[in-house]
Amino acid sequence: MAADAHPEPEHGFARSPLAVVVDDQAWTRRSLEQILGGAGYRVRTAVDAKQALDVVPRADADVLLVHLDLARAGGPALIGELSDRAFVDVSTPIIAFSRERTTREVRLEALRRGAWYVLDLPFDADELLLRLRPMVRAKQRASDLRKASLVDAVTGLYNEHGVLRRLSELRAAASRGARPLACVVVGPRGESPPPRLAEAKGESVGRIHRATRRSDAKGALAPDLYVVVAPDTDVTGARILAQRILADSGEPSADWVAGLFAEADLEASSTTAPDYLVRATEAFRRAQVAEASSRIMDYARELA
Repeated sequence: MAADAHPEPEHGFARSPLAVVVDDQAWTRRSLEQILGGAGYRVRTAVDAKQALDVVPRADADVLLVHLDLARAGGPALIGELSDRAFVDVSTPIIAFSRERTTREVRLEALRRGAWYVLDLPFDADELLLRLRPMVRAKQRASDLRKASLVDAVTGLYNEHGVLRRLSELRAAASRGARPLACVVVGPRGESPPPRLAEAKGESVGRIHRATRRSDAKGALAPDLYVVVAPDTDVTGARILAQRILADSGEPSADWVAGLFAEADLEASSTTAPDYLVRATEAFRRAQVAEASSRIMDYARELA
């Protein structure tokens, strides 16, 4: 790799891009860090598939670079795993690279698994940066548009922005009519692995739909974290709603917990829409680490 000559730090990105490099060879990782870092990228690294599946969900990367010849798990298999995970957006470019000249079969396999492009080492640093530039710009643009929208692309439910918008509307209506309103956050107990796309779209979302009403606003806050905003629902109704969700038999993992926050009369209340979401989420986080018998946590009763 021609690491001694590359363009001045790239301009025109919405923000400093984040690249995740997955390679079990230190010299390659250092070379890529030098090239990308010199062009204004932030870089995180992983040495194998296991570490990559820990790093990538926390990174919100703008580009993934995966070595095809990982010692303990093949690069193509990891690329397929990353492509199929809910935490890697379809707009995130995945670049495969190899220290040896790849055959047509290897390149096609990498592309079938989800790679956008396959590079053989040594490659020209200038060419790499120029190839990445339009891909990363498109990824950042797609991310910004998605954040500005109100719907989660994976689940079809409201995203956090959509939840807050709908919560504000329902809270205003409840305040005008002096009616109750509840917010329930549900998900698995403790640390759970991010679900595959099929699971996120199917099992978990099906659980939410089966237990709720058409009038309820349903959202996805994270790959396996969901929220339901229920109008005309007091704390007793919110607890019943949470019990329905937790008792659903359609989800393979039955160990779900819930946090809730509800008010009976919003006419004189000073709570805001974000307050509802923050308090229900806090109650959920407490339920995650509570003893097994405590599956539902009420913010107003146990945390206020």
